[in-house]
Amino acid sequence: MKNLIFLLGFLSSFFVTAQEDLFNMLENNEPIYVSYLFKGTKIVNAQSVELPARGVLQFNIQHRFGTLNSGLYNLYGLDYAQVRISFDYGIKEWWSISAGRSSSLKIVDANSKIKLSQQVKDGFPLTVVVNSAIYLNQWTYSKSQKEDFIFSNQISFSNQILIARKITRNLTLQLSPTIVHYNLVEIKGEENDKYSLGIGGRQKITKRISLNSEYFYQFNDKKNNNVLS
Repeated sequence: MKNLIFLLGFLSSFFVTAQEDLFNMLENNEPIYVSYLFKGTKIVNAQSVELPARGVLQFNIQHRFGTLNSGLYNLYGLDYAQVRISFDYGIKEWWSISAGRSSSLKIVDANSKIKLSQQVKDGFPLTVVVNSAIYLNQWTYSKSQKEDFIFSNQISFSNQILIARKITRNLTLQLSPTIVHYNLVEIKGEENDKYSLGIGGRQKITKRISLNSEYFYQFNDKKNNNVLS
């Protein structure tokens, strides 16, 4: 009887130890996601891979100024300031929507961002987000009264794949392949689809200061910047 009790006790301790080892293995196999690749949802003016947290409504005010060589009369570009206001809302941790309006060309826009994957420490190396947007150019009343006016002429679309990696604790880089479609172009023969590749990054300097930069190269340049959509 004593031998049986001893055997049962030994087996119980063995199974408890094995169970603890299994739990430890499962815990160690849980992925460690890399977060805060950028501080906000924009790098500078372009979209980053970051999304607002679920249930968070974010209000943004953006300014874009003119060139420094415009002189003192225009306060070195400040007089040419363009403003965009927008609201971003996180529906899920992986999905957000936004709506905004720009003073330039009086454009109203809406967009959706969906996170397809997130960078994992010692695992998948990239965070990938799809960003899609629609734009409405608010034409003046006089233009809308023309015989050839079609509402869809005011609309344009863009689609991006945002691919980012946090290379070090302080450095993040992002590529942004982009296609923009204009329903109407102003110059005959101009292409409706515009292709570009954006590159941006964030270099953290201190806990509260970082240097952000971005650039978009257009593969088929627009013949005229004054497009109608």
